[in-house]
Amino acid sequence: MWTLALACAFFLCIHLMISGTVLKLQIISAIGPTAYYILFSLFSLAGLAWMMHAYAMAMADPLNLRIWQAPVLLKALALVTNFVAFQLIIIGLMSKSPTGMAALKHLSEKPVYGIIRISRHPVLSGIGLWALTHMACNGNLAAWIFFGSLLALCVLGANSIDNKRLALMGDTYRSIKKRTSIIPFAAMMTGRTPFVPEEIGLVKFMFAASIYFVVLAFHEFLFGLSAV
Repeated sequence: MWTLALACAFFLCIHLMISGTVLKLQIISAIGPTAYYILFSLFSLAGLAWMMHAYAMAMADPLNLRIWQAPVLLKALALVTNFVAFQLIIIGLMSKSPTGMAALKHLSEKPVYGIIRISRHPVLSGIGLWALTHMACNGNLAAWIFFGSLLALCVLGANSIDNKRLALMGDTYRSIKKRTSIIPFAAMMTGRTPFVPEEIGLVKFMFAASIYFVVLAFHEFLFGLSAV
């Protein structure tokens, strides 16, 4: 269990204490942006692999206490929330975003468009929703440490990106923030932006849905546990 906690701490630290900080700029000035992004990606992948391995080992740890037992209804609801999470992640990866790394390139006369209407950080929101769902359905300590760390990274990461984009884009991004939300559908429910499904597109929706159902069908084979 302690190995899992250490792996999660490492993964969080390299994202929260390097990416988006002065330290990142110092490293880039020393080794250049290409080398930095290659090294950061390698460390991130290594950290995630360590987390996943430690999580698998922690499941059999005597310290892996059961915190609560998820009711059947909640597990059924998880199928819906995970479907939404996959839509956010896949469509978010396929869409241009004013909050992404190439934010200035993707600014247009209509920056609030498509999946951004649902969440201005669709990938992070999707991963966060997926992590929260898995915490709710897996009431053991190992799951709460693993998925809780991913959820914390998504929440803190989204706020960090907002701060960086505000510093970079000023009033333009402030206007985007007013019309969008981090929490999926919150901007729509509060009347700040309408839902325009045709902006997302049927092809992207069906592609994300197909990936979700493939993962659902092979969940037990891939992860050793049935999704239902």
